[in-house]
Amino acid sequence: MYALLMLIDFQGYIRKRGLLFVLSPFGISFVLMLVLVYGNALLLIPRVLQRKKYFLYVLGVLFLIALNTLARSRSQQYFDAVVWPDEPMSIADYFKWNIFYSFLFIVISSFLFYALQWTEQREQVKNIQINQLQTELKYLRAQINPHFLFNGLNTIYGTIDLANGQARNMVVQFSDLLRYNLYEADSDQVELQQEVAYLQNYVALQRARSDASLDITLDIAVGIGNRKIAPLLFVAFVENAFKYTTRDDRQANTVRIGLREANGVLVFVCSNSYDEDPGEPGIGLANVQRRLELLYPGRYSLDIHQAEGIYSVTLTLHL
Repeated sequence: MYALLMLIDFQGYIRKRGLLFVLSPFGISFVLMLVLVYGNALLLIPRVLQRKKYFLYVLGVLFLIALNTLARSRSQQYFDAVVWPDEPMSIADYFKWNIFYSFLFIVISSFLFYALQWTEQREQVKNIQINQLQTELKYLRAQINPHFLFNGLNTIYGTIDLANGQARNMVVQFSDLLRYNLYEADSDQVELQQEVAYLQNYVALQRARSDASLDITLDIAVGIGNRKIAPLLFVAFVENAFKYTTRDDRQANTVRIGLREANGVLVFVCSNSYDEDPGEPGIGLANVQRRLELLYPGRYSLDIHQAEGIYSVTLTLHL
């Protein structure tokens, strides 16, 4: 009977005040809850907490809780005063439960954020494993026994006339390139001196196969030490330089390659003349850029400039 009387009284209240006024407290509470949840999950956690700014995160959470508690309490006090004008309540009467609900929503939003992040990471790991399996399968299908290749090169080297020193040197240089690609470059990092030797061998081969119209310069100033670097970061740029350089006897045809290291900062510069627009970067350059993003996040800069017949690349690495 009491419930029926309350329902009749509530219906009369709706007719008197209007449905919008009655639903306003629920709408305000919902909006405040969204501000609390999204402020924590989309702003504080990814931009503050995950950057290890713990003190700022605690201040941010306390601010959201205080804002939500005060706003909800003020809203509830106002609407309760309209409904029950003879039983006024102070704002402090609402704080206890509103603080509890604010803290609860912070915990729930944090849990949802990390649950979604964990799910995304699991999906990424799954995709990486699938890609690794596919890559391994393609590698196994295309694999050539490296011993066969080296034995073949040794055979070719042995059949070249001793007087033909250039050809014999080219075979040795190519063998070194192949050995580096098959064995040493398979590591996550290699000695900087190894990468330098690879560049020198590659450029030496290009010099041997180019005519006098192409001016090739290799300038390396790297200190002796135990600096390490991800392998094969520079060769894609060098390959493109030789691929797109001009071959016209009537103009200057140049390839300039420089590599300098000082105080842990490595600067690689590669430029070439061109007579046709190289166009958009190919898959090789895209792969290098992706590797740089993964291996040297925030520790590299890559500048590609093209003007007046010169295509230049400048890569700076903080080792």
